[in-house]
Amino acid sequence: MKKKIFIAAAILPFFAGCCSEFEIVNDDVPSAVSSAFQTKYPSAQGTEWEVESEDGHMIYEAGFKVDGKRMEAEFKPDGTFIKQE
Repeated sequence: MKKKIFIAAAILPFFAGCCSEFEIVNDDVPSAVSSAFQTKYPSAQGTEWEVESEDGHMIYEAGFKVDGKRMEAEFKPDGTFIKQE
C-alpha cells in the first residue's frame, strides 16, 4: 500500500500542470481512506474514486450514491474526513 501512495505522490506533480484530478480504481485507494469511507458511508453504492491536488496536498474524493442520492466526500490520505457535498 505504501508503494501505491508513493507512486501516486510521485506522478501527481506531473498531472498538476495539465489537470488537477484523475480517476483511480478502488485498489489504489489507501486502506486508511477506504476504511474511513466504509465506516462513514456503510450503505454507499457505485463508488468511484478520484485523486486531486489542492494547494499541493493529495485529496481522495469518492463519488457514490446513498438511498439513490448522488453524493461526494473528500478524505486526506491518512483517512481524515474533509467534507461532504
